[in-house]
Amino acid sequence: MIRRVLRTWAEDAAAFAVELARVDPSWGSETFELAGGRVVLCGPGMYVNRALAVGLDGQLSTKELDQLERRSAAVGVPAAVEVTLATDPSVQSGLTDRGYQPGSETTAMRRSLDGIEREPDDSIVIRPANTELLAIWQATSALGWGHEDPASRRASDVFSRVAATVDGEGLILASDAVDGRPIGCASLTVRHGVATLGGMSTVPSERRRGVQAELIRYRLEASRSLGCELATTTTAAGGASERNLIRHGFEPWFTITTYVRPHGSAGG
Repeated sequence: MIRRVLRTWAEDAAAFAVELARVDPSWGSETFELAGGRVVLCGPGMYVNRALAVGLDGQLSTKELDQLERRSAAVGVPAAVEVTLATDPSVQSGLTDRGYQPGSETTAMRRSLDGIEREPDDSIVIRPANTELLAIWQATSALGWGHEDPASRRASDVFSRVAATVDGEGLILASDAVDGRPIGCASLTVRHGVATLGGMSTVPSERRRGVQAELIRYRLEASRSLGCELATTTTAAGGASERNLIRHGFEPWFTITTYVRPHGSAGG
């Protein structure tokens, strides 16, 4: 199941990169197959620039690493590879020998779609935001994540523009039921029976009123109605988001470590 989910996430990211290249070629985005997985290079300042689900069934060769590093450099990002407990052990040692260093760590979380019993919160209205509400979703996400400088706001806005196409009705906006003001947002990606929850944020002034709980509930119910077998997400290990997800039935599953090759490091 871990391999299935990792490959699904790699396909999700690859679909995003393809659409990003179509919508805004200035990012230089590209994606290609490598060692049974995908390399997804969305461009400097974007959220995914690494190899995903590679080496699940065998080694990552020197030639393949050469290709990863060459193509990453052409896009303008450091070469990076995700490593999990499902990755062939030789991959991690090969990356280390080549000068790659462990960087960010995230925790993969999972939840069964049985037993979703939470009643909707009548004070919060949840709606898809992929069409006429997209601009509001973008502004709400930027406010919730604190994307104040032009570069981070540009990346945030183009991310949601692409997700609005790739994820179907997967962009979700939460609004106050009384006056309609936006109070939070999130995303949902469904592929191969796997639901992936992401992009969740709450407007700072609206925190501690159950917005995230309602966004989670809505997406779990939507996932079940779409025939998904499993809900998944990733979060920073040991953080507040992880604790919040555990309260809503998710459990820590496995760790994802991204190995990055610093510029100028020794190696092939």
